[in-house]
Amino acid sequence: MDYLSYKKMFLLLLLCLVQVGCSSMNHTQAGAANGAGIGAVTGAIIGSHSGNGGAGALIGAATGGLAGSLIGNAEDAREERDVAIAQANHERMARSAIKNSDVIHMSHNGVSDSVIIGAIRSRGGAFDLSPQTIISLKQQGISDQLIEFMQKHNYVAGTEPVIVKQRPATVVTSPSVVYVTPRPRPRFRPRTGIHGHFHF
Repeated sequence: MDYLSYKKMFLLLLLCLVQVGCSSMNHTQAGAANGAGIGAVTGAIIGSHSGNGGAGALIGAATGGLAGSLIGNAEDAREERDVAIAQANHERMARSAIKNSDVIHMSHNGVSDSVIIGAIRSRGGAFDLSPQTIISLKQQGISDQLIEFMQKHNYVAGTEPVIVKQRPATVVTSPSVVYVTPRPRPRFRPRTGIHGHFHF
């Protein structure tokens, strides 16, 4: 293999290492790293035809890194916007969700259980269903069927959980210190007329 082949293999290996390290980066950082790697390889290949492979790699890395970071930054901004929209939708749905007082009010005004259940299905429910509250609901005349439905559907309908990718937390722990004392030496006490022996 000639020098150029080693150089290409090195750049390819470097690009693979950059790809592996991108899993904990945001889109801007990953875009810059990927763009720089791809730009360096492309620049080296194009520059090698004119005899300036190193300069081509540097120019390609700079151009690719800049383009990749711009694309990644746009992706980060889009994700932040989507999270903000999802959060606003969740808050709006939580405000419009049916609560315990709404169920009691509808029941006292003669609304049937099936209509109340339909309202919970369409708007979602945010219920306090502690044991004391369930007893209170029963005393207010709420049927067992409706209380069971409230228990099964105690959520805000129509919202999806928002998953935000965060960097993994770094946990630093101090090493535990173990102090070991040496075992005591046996002492030899010779006594006259008696066989000497060890004492611990």
